[in-house]
Amino acid sequence: MTRNPAKPSRIFFWKLFGASSHIQALTARAEELERRIRELDIQRNQAEAILQSLVEGVVAVDRSGRILWLNESSQRLVGAAPDQIIGRRLTEFIRHQELEELISEAIAQRRPANRELRLFSPEERVIRFQAVPCEGPPEDAALVLVAQDVTEMRRLEGLRREFVANVSHELKTPLTSIAGLVETLLTGALEDPANNRRFVMLIEEETTRLSRLIEDLLQLSQIESRAVPLKLQPVALTPLIQQLWERLERQASQRGITLTWEMPAATPRVLGDPERLRQVFLNLLDNAIKFNRDGGRVTVRGRVAGAALQVEVEDTGSGIPEPDLARIFERFYRVDKTRSRELGGTGLGLAIVKHLVELHQGRIEVRSRLGQGSVFTLTLPLAPAA
Repeated sequence: MTRNPAKPSRIFFWKLFGASSHIQALTARAEELERRIRELDIQRNQAEAILQSLVEGVVAVDRSGRILWLNESSQRLVGAAPDQIIGRRLTEFIRHQELEELISEAIAQRRPANRELRLFSPEERVIRFQAVPCEGPPEDAALVLVAQDVTEMRRLEGLRREFVANVSHELKTPLTSIAGLVETLLTGALEDPANNRRFVMLIEEETTRLSRLIEDLLQLSQIESRAVPLKLQPVALTPLIQQLWERLERQASQRGITLTWEMPAATPRVLGDPERLRQVFLNLLDNAIKFNRDGGRVTVRGRVAGAALQVEVEDTGSGIPEPDLARIFERFYRVDKTRSRELGGTGLGLAIVKHLVELHQGRIEVRSRLGQGSVFTLTLPLAPAA
Protein backbone atom coordinates (compact mmCIF):
# COMPACT_ATOMS: atom_id res chain seq x y z
CA MET A 1 0.00 0.00 0.00
CA THR A 2 1.35 3.38 -1.02
CA ARG A 3 1.52 6.06 1.79
CA ASN A 4 0.36 9.61 1.05
CA PRO A 5 3.26 11.89 2.00
CA ALA A 6 0.97 15.01 2.24
CA LYS A 7 -1.32 13.57 4.90
CA PRO A 8 0.87 14.29 7.99
CA SER A 9 1.31 17.90 6.81
CA ARG A 10 -2.43 18.41 6.49
CA ILE A 11 -3.06 16.91 9.94
CA PHE A 12 -0.39 19.15 11.49
CA PHE A 13 -1.79 22.23 9.71
CA TRP A 14 -5.35 21.65 10.89
CA LYS A 15 -4.18 20.96 14.47
CA LEU A 16 -2.14 24.17 14.44
CA PHE A 17 -4.99 26.18 12.90
CA GLY A 18 -7.53 24.79 15.38
CA ALA A 19 -5.27 25.62 18.37
CA SER A 20 -4.69 29.15 17.07
CA SER A 21 -8.43 29.76 16.63
CA HIS A 22 -9.06 28.51 20.15
CA ILE A 23 -6.41 30.87 21.52
CA GLN A 24 -7.90 33.77 19.58
CA ALA A 25 -11.36 33.00 20.96
CA LEU A 26 -9.99 32.83 24.51
CA THR A 27 -8.14 36.12 23.96
CA ALA A 28 -11.27 37.79 22.62
CA ARG A 29 -13.29 36.53 25.60
CA ALA A 30 -10.61 37.75 28.01
CA GLU A 31 -10.59 41.18 26.37
CA GLU A 32 -14.40 41.33 26.50
CA LEU A 33 -14.35 40.29 30.15
CA GLU A 34 -11.71 42.91 30.93
CA ARG A 35 -13.79 45.57 29.13
CA ARG A 36 -16.89 44.63 31.10
CA ILE A 37 -14.94 44.73 34.37
CA ARG A 38 -13.69 48.22 33.48
CA GLU A 39 -17.26 49.32 32.68
CA LEU A 40 -18.50 47.88 35.99
CA ASP A 41 -15.70 49.68 37.84
CA ILE A 42 -16.65 52.94 36.13
CA GLN A 43 -20.34 52.44 36.92
CA ARG A 44 -19.55 51.51 40.51
CA ASN A 45 -17.34 54.60 40.94
CA GLN A 46 -20.02 56.79 39.38
CA ALA A 47 -22.73 55.33 41.63
CA GLU A 48 -20.52 55.77 44.71
CA ALA A 49 -19.72 59.38 43.72
CA ILE A 50 -23.44 60.11 43.34
CA LEU A 51 -24.27 58.53 46.71
CA GLN A 52 -21.39 60.36 48.40
CA SER A 53 -22.59 63.70 47.03
CA LEU A 54 -26.12 63.30 48.38
CA VAL A 55 -27.23 65.58 51.21
CA GLU A 56 -29.32 62.69 52.54
CA GLY A 57 -27.59 59.96 54.47
CA VAL A 58 -27.48 56.52 52.80
CA VAL A 59 -26.65 53.38 54.82
CA ALA A 60 -26.60 49.75 53.67
CA VAL A 61 -27.14 47.19 56.46
CA ASP A 62 -27.51 43.40 56.53
CA ARG A 63 -30.46 41.53 58.03
CA SER A 64 -29.00 41.83 61.54
CA GLY A 65 -28.65 45.61 61.19
CA ARG A 66 -24.84 45.63 60.77
CA ILE A 67 -23.49 48.41 58.58
CA LEU A 68 -22.09 47.32 55.19
CA TRP A 69 -21.57 50.75 53.62
CA LEU A 70 -22.50 54.40 54.23
CA ASN A 71 -21.90 57.78 52.61
CA GLU A 72 -20.35 60.91 54.11
CA SER A 73 -23.69 62.41 55.15
CA SER A 74 -24.41 59.29 57.19
CA GLN A 75 -20.98 59.53 58.80
CA ARG A 76 -21.82 63.03 59.99
CA LEU A 77 -25.20 61.79 61.18
CA VAL A 78 -23.73 59.05 63.38
CA GLY A 79 -20.63 61.09 64.25
CA ALA A 80 -17.97 58.44 63.54
CA ALA A 81 -15.43 57.50 60.87
CA PRO A 82 -16.00 54.53 58.48
CA ASP A 83 -13.34 52.33 60.13
CA GLN A 84 -15.23 52.73 63.41
CA ILE A 85 -18.61 51.97 61.84
CA ILE A 86 -18.39 49.20 59.24
CA GLY A 87 -19.46 45.85 60.67
CA ARG A 88 -21.18 47.32 63.71
CA ARG A 89 -24.90 47.67 64.31
CA LEU A 90 -26.43 51.00 63.29
CA THR A 91 -28.40 51.16 66.54
CA GLU A 92 -25.11 51.31 68.47
CA PHE A 93 -24.69 54.83 67.10
CA ILE A 94 -28.35 55.88 66.80
CA ARG A 95 -30.05 54.53 69.89
CA HIS A 96 -33.75 54.66 69.17
CA GLN A 97 -36.28 51.90 69.66
CA GLU A 98 -38.34 52.94 66.64
CA LEU A 99 -35.29 52.71 64.35
CA GLU A 100 -34.79 49.06 65.36
CA GLU A 101 -38.49 48.41 64.72
CA LEU A 102 -38.22 50.09 61.29
CA ILE A 103 -35.29 47.85 60.21
CA SER A 104 -36.99 44.69 61.48
CA GLU A 105 -40.29 45.59 59.81
CA ALA A 106 -38.73 46.31 56.40
CA ILE A 107 -36.66 43.09 56.41
CA ALA A 108 -39.49 40.87 57.68
CA GLN A 109 -42.19 42.21 55.36
CA ARG A 110 -39.85 42.75 52.37
CA ARG A 111 -41.36 46.13 51.54
CA PRO A 112 -40.38 49.79 52.08
CA ALA A 113 -41.19 51.46 55.38
CA ASN A 114 -40.53 54.90 56.84
CA ARG A 115 -40.53 56.67 60.19
CA GLU A 116 -39.84 60.22 61.36
CA LEU A 117 -37.76 60.20 64.53
CA ARG A 118 -36.60 62.93 66.89
CA LEU A 119 -32.96 62.46 67.88
CA PHE A 120 -31.32 64.30 70.79
CA SER A 121 -27.62 63.47 70.38
CA PRO A 122 -25.28 65.18 69.58
CA GLU A 123 -28.01 67.83 69.03
CA GLU A 124 -31.77 67.78 68.73
CA ARG A 125 -32.83 66.93 65.18
CA VAL A 126 -35.82 65.49 63.33
CA ILE A 127 -34.74 62.75 60.88
CA ARG A 128 -36.98 60.98 58.40
CA PHE A 129 -35.75 57.40 57.80
CA GLN A 130 -36.89 55.39 54.77
CA ALA A 131 -35.96 51.69 54.67
CA VAL A 132 -35.89 49.89 51.29
CA PRO A 133 -35.15 46.12 51.20
CA CYS A 134 -32.75 44.87 48.50
CA GLU A 135 -33.67 42.04 46.13
CA GLY A 136 -32.30 38.60 46.97
CA PRO A 137 -33.02 35.46 48.97
CA PRO A 138 -34.38 35.96 52.50
CA GLU A 139 -31.23 34.51 54.11
CA ASP A 140 -29.13 37.20 52.40
CA ALA A 141 -31.58 40.02 53.06
CA ALA A 142 -30.03 43.49 53.04
CA LEU A 143 -31.49 46.92 53.52
CA VAL A 144 -30.79 50.46 52.34
CA LEU A 145 -31.69 53.25 54.76
CA VAL A 146 -32.09 56.83 53.52
CA ALA A 147 -31.94 59.47 56.28
CA GLN A 148 -33.25 62.97 55.54
CA ASP A 149 -32.80 65.82 58.03
CA VAL A 150 -36.16 67.61 58.16
CA THR A 151 -35.43 69.68 61.28
CA GLU A 152 -35.52 73.04 59.48
CA MET A 153 -38.64 72.04 57.53
CA ARG A 154 -40.50 71.12 60.73
CA ARG A 155 -39.29 74.31 62.42
CA LEU A 156 -40.63 76.43 59.54
CA GLU A 157 -43.92 74.54 59.62
CA GLY A 158 -44.16 75.29 63.34
CA LEU A 159 -43.42 78.97 62.70
CA ARG A 160 -46.08 79.07 59.99
CA ARG A 161 -48.67 77.51 62.28
CA GLU A 162 -47.71 79.93 65.05
CA PHE A 163 -47.87 82.85 62.63
CA VAL A 164 -51.34 81.88 61.40
CA ALA A 165 -52.54 81.47 64.99
CA ASN A 166 -51.08 84.87 65.96
CA VAL A 167 -52.59 86.62 62.93
CA SER A 168 -55.98 85.06 63.66
CA HIS A 169 -55.78 86.19 67.28
CA GLU A 170 -54.59 89.72 66.44
CA LEU A 171 -57.33 90.18 63.84
CA LYS A 172 -60.00 88.67 66.05
CA THR A 173 -59.36 91.05 68.97
CA PRO A 174 -60.32 94.34 67.24
CA LEU A 175 -63.09 92.64 65.25
CA THR A 176 -64.64 91.32 68.47
CA SER A 177 -64.48 94.80 70.01
CA ILE A 178 -66.06 96.37 66.93
CA ALA A 179 -68.81 93.74 66.85
CA GLY A 180 -69.54 94.29 70.54
CA LEU A 181 -69.71 98.06 70.16
CA VAL A 182 -71.96 97.84 67.11
CA GLU A 183 -74.29 95.45 68.93
CA THR A 184 -74.44 97.86 71.89
CA LEU A 185 -75.34 100.75 69.59
CA LEU A 186 -78.03 98.73 67.80
CA THR A 187 -79.65 97.62 71.07
CA GLY A 188 -80.35 101.17 72.21
CA ALA A 189 -77.10 103.01 72.83
CA LEU A 190 -77.42 104.70 69.44
CA GLU A 191 -80.21 106.82 70.90
CA ASP A 192 -78.20 107.66 74.01
CA PRO A 193 -76.62 111.08 73.35
CA ALA A 194 -74.33 110.74 76.37
CA ASN A 195 -72.56 107.61 75.08
CA ASN A 196 -73.23 107.07 71.37
CA ARG A 197 -70.44 109.39 70.27
CA ARG A 198 -67.99 107.69 72.64
CA PHE A 199 -68.91 104.26 71.20
CA VAL A 200 -68.41 105.49 67.64
CA MET A 201 -64.96 106.88 68.60
CA LEU A 202 -64.05 103.50 70.10
CA ILE A 203 -65.09 101.81 66.85
CA GLU A 204 -62.90 104.27 64.96
CA GLU A 205 -59.93 103.43 67.22
CA GLU A 206 -60.36 99.70 66.71
CA THR A 207 -60.76 100.17 62.95
CA THR A 208 -57.55 102.22 62.83
CA ARG A 209 -55.74 99.53 64.80
CA LEU A 210 -57.05 96.83 62.46
CA SER A 211 -56.00 98.84 59.41
CA ARG A 212 -52.51 99.39 60.87
CA LEU A 213 -52.14 95.69 61.59
CA ILE A 214 -53.10 94.69 58.03
CA GLU A 215 -50.77 97.32 56.59
CA ASP A 216 -47.86 96.04 58.71
CA LEU A 217 -48.60 92.44 57.71
CA LEU A 218 -48.56 93.31 54.01
CA GLN A 219 -45.40 95.34 54.40
CA LEU A 220 -43.62 92.60 56.33
CA SER A 221 -44.64 90.05 53.70
CA GLN A 222 -43.19 92.22 50.94
CA ILE A 223 -39.95 92.79 52.84
CA GLU A 224 -39.48 89.10 53.67
CA SER A 225 -40.03 88.13 50.04
CA ARG A 226 -37.54 90.85 49.02
CA ALA A 227 -40.19 92.46 46.85
CA VAL A 228 -39.23 95.88 48.22
CA PRO A 229 -36.81 97.67 45.88
CA LEU A 230 -34.18 99.75 47.67
CA LYS A 231 -33.18 103.11 46.17
CA LEU A 232 -29.65 103.10 47.55
CA GLN A 233 -27.82 106.38 47.88
CA PRO A 234 -25.56 108.17 50.41
CA VAL A 235 -27.74 109.13 53.40
CA ALA A 236 -26.84 111.55 56.21
CA LEU A 237 -28.40 110.07 59.35
CA THR A 238 -27.99 113.13 61.58
CA PRO A 239 -30.63 115.34 59.90
CA LEU A 240 -32.85 112.31 59.25
CA ILE A 241 -32.99 111.35 62.96
CA GLN A 242 -33.37 114.98 64.06
CA GLN A 243 -36.38 115.43 61.76
CA LEU A 244 -37.96 112.26 63.19
CA TRP A 245 -37.44 113.47 66.75
CA GLU A 246 -39.12 116.80 65.92
CA ARG A 247 -42.07 114.76 64.69
CA LEU A 248 -42.20 112.83 67.99
CA GLU A 249 -41.23 115.70 70.29
CA ARG A 250 -44.79 116.52 71.33
CA GLN A 251 -45.42 112.89 72.27
CA ALA A 252 -42.17 112.87 74.28
CA SER A 253 -42.72 116.23 76.01
CA GLN A 254 -46.12 115.11 77.33
CA ARG A 255 -44.25 112.59 79.47
CA GLY A 256 -41.19 114.73 80.13
CA ILE A 257 -38.88 112.56 78.01
CA THR A 258 -35.80 114.35 76.63
CA LEU A 259 -33.32 113.54 73.83
CA THR A 260 -29.58 113.33 74.42
CA TRP A 261 -27.60 113.70 71.20
CA GLU A 262 -24.14 112.13 70.96
CA MET A 263 -23.64 111.90 67.21
CA PRO A 264 -20.29 113.27 65.92
CA ALA A 265 -20.54 116.55 64.02
CA ALA A 266 -18.92 115.06 60.91
CA THR A 267 -20.77 111.73 60.86
CA PRO A 268 -20.09 110.00 57.53
CA ARG A 269 -23.02 109.02 55.33
CA VAL A 270 -24.33 105.48 55.06
CA LEU A 271 -25.43 103.65 51.93
CA GLY A 272 -29.17 103.16 52.12
CA ASP A 273 -32.70 103.98 51.09
CA PRO A 274 -33.73 107.22 52.87
CA GLU A 275 -37.41 106.25 53.18
CA ARG A 276 -36.65 102.79 54.56
CA LEU A 277 -34.05 104.13 57.02
CA ARG A 278 -36.57 106.75 58.14
CA GLN A 279 -39.01 103.91 58.81
CA VAL A 280 -36.36 102.04 60.85
CA PHE A 281 -35.43 104.97 63.10
CA LEU A 282 -39.03 106.16 63.46
CA ASN A 283 -39.95 102.74 64.85
CA LEU A 284 -36.98 102.66 67.25
CA LEU A 285 -37.51 106.23 68.51
CA ASP A 286 -41.25 105.65 68.89
CA ASN A 287 -40.61 102.50 70.96
CA ALA A 288 -37.97 104.33 73.04
CA ILE A 289 -40.62 106.90 73.97
CA LYS A 290 -43.58 104.52 74.45
CA PHE A 291 -41.75 102.07 76.71
CA ASN A 292 -39.77 104.70 78.64
CA ARG A 293 -40.54 106.00 82.11
CA ASP A 294 -42.01 109.44 82.71
CA GLY A 295 -39.21 112.00 82.86
CA GLY A 296 -36.85 109.54 81.15
CA ARG A 297 -34.25 110.03 78.47
CA VAL A 298 -33.60 108.80 74.93
CA THR A 299 -29.96 108.83 73.83
CA VAL A 300 -28.80 108.59 70.22
CA ARG A 301 -25.09 108.05 69.73
CA GLY A 302 -22.96 106.99 66.77
CA ARG A 303 -19.42 105.99 65.91
CA VAL A 304 -17.52 104.69 62.91
CA ALA A 305 -16.51 101.02 63.10
CA GLY A 306 -14.33 100.12 60.13
CA ALA A 307 -16.40 100.36 56.95
CA ALA A 308 -19.66 100.75 58.89
CA LEU A 309 -21.47 103.24 61.10
CA GLN A 310 -22.84 102.05 64.44
CA VAL A 311 -25.86 103.94 65.77
CA GLU A 312 -27.28 103.27 69.25
CA VAL A 313 -30.79 104.19 70.39
CA GLU A 314 -30.92 103.93 74.18
CA ASP A 315 -33.86 104.44 76.53
CA THR A 316 -34.26 104.53 80.31
CA GLY A 317 -37.36 102.34 80.44
CA SER A 318 -38.12 99.17 82.38
CA GLY A 319 -35.84 97.02 80.21
CA ILE A 320 -36.34 93.60 78.64
CA PRO A 321 -36.02 90.33 80.61
CA GLU A 322 -33.10 88.13 79.55
CA PRO A 323 -35.28 85.23 78.22
CA ASP A 324 -37.14 87.67 75.92
CA LEU A 325 -34.05 89.22 74.29
CA ALA A 326 -33.56 86.34 71.84
CA ARG A 327 -37.17 86.63 70.62
CA ILE A 328 -37.66 90.39 70.62
CA PHE A 329 -37.44 90.60 66.79
CA GLU A 330 -39.99 87.82 66.17
CA ARG A 331 -43.35 88.64 64.62
CA PHE A 332 -46.09 89.40 67.19
CA TYR A 333 -43.69 88.83 70.08
CA ARG A 334 -44.35 91.28 72.91
CA VAL A 335 -42.68 91.50 76.30
CA ASP A 336 -45.69 93.22 77.87
CA LYS A 337 -48.63 92.23 75.69
CA THR A 338 -51.28 94.27 77.53
CA ARG A 339 -49.26 97.49 77.58
CA SER A 340 -48.19 97.08 73.96
CA ARG A 341 -51.80 96.82 72.78
CA GLU A 342 -52.79 99.81 74.93
CA LEU A 343 -50.06 101.87 73.24
CA GLY A 344 -51.28 100.85 69.78
CA GLY A 345 -48.51 98.41 68.91
CA THR A 346 -49.08 95.63 66.38
CA GLY A 347 -46.14 93.45 67.49
CA LEU A 348 -44.61 93.68 64.00
CA GLY A 349 -42.52 96.85 64.26
CA LEU A 350 -39.23 95.31 65.35
CA ALA A 351 -39.62 92.43 62.88
CA ILE A 352 -39.94 95.01 60.09
CA VAL A 353 -36.92 96.91 61.44
CA LYS A 354 -34.78 93.77 61.50
CA HIS A 355 -35.64 92.78 57.92
CA LEU A 356 -35.10 96.31 56.59
CA VAL A 357 -31.69 96.53 58.27
CA GLU A 358 -30.70 93.16 56.81
CA LEU A 359 -31.85 94.33 53.36
CA HIS A 360 -29.27 97.12 53.77
CA GLN A 361 -26.58 94.47 54.45
CA GLY A 362 -26.51 95.62 58.07
CA ARG A 363 -27.41 94.09 61.41
CA ILE A 364 -29.29 95.08 64.56
CA GLU A 365 -28.64 93.92 68.12
CA VAL A 366 -30.18 94.63 71.50
CA ARG A 367 -28.92 94.56 75.04
CA SER A 368 -30.97 95.37 78.11
CA ARG A 369 -31.09 95.29 81.88
CA LEU A 370 -34.29 95.20 83.90
CA GLY A 371 -35.06 98.55 85.48
CA GLN A 372 -32.29 100.33 83.55
CA GLY A 373 -33.52 100.39 79.95
CA SER A 374 -32.51 98.97 76.58
CA VAL A 375 -30.00 99.76 73.84
CA PHE A 376 -30.65 98.94 70.18
CA THR A 377 -27.48 98.99 68.08
CA LEU A 378 -27.63 99.29 64.29
CA THR A 379 -24.61 98.66 62.07
CA LEU A 380 -24.96 100.05 58.56
CA PRO A 381 -22.40 100.10 55.73
CA LEU A 382 -20.78 103.43 54.93
CA ALA A 383 -21.40 105.02 51.54
CA PRO A 384 -18.38 104.73 49.21
CA ALA A 385 -16.24 107.79 48.67
CA ALA A 386 -17.36 110.03 45.81
